[in-house]
Amino acid sequence: MGAFSTTPLGAAPQSDSAAAESSRPVWAIVSRLVAWVIFAGGMVGAVMGIVDLRVLVTVAGLILASTAGLVLLKLRADAHGSA
Repeated sequence: MGAFSTTPLGAAPQSDSAAAESSRPVWAIVSRLVAWVIFAGGMVGAVMGIVDLRVLVTVAGLILASTAGLVLLKLRADAHGSA
């Protein structure tokens, strides 16, 4: 009896994720892209510092990557909080 009390899948309204993505402000997209580039650059710098055995390069790369990672987490939390 309970199986017949729900709406069929074809009749249930479905949210369009593409419409939600396009409503995102341009600055949010650009800031996420910049943060990802800085994160990737920090990781590459850290790896290059490890390969060359340079502590300063490794630490600078890790600082860049961790800071960009924190910014990405903040942007993600803000996007989920406002949605």
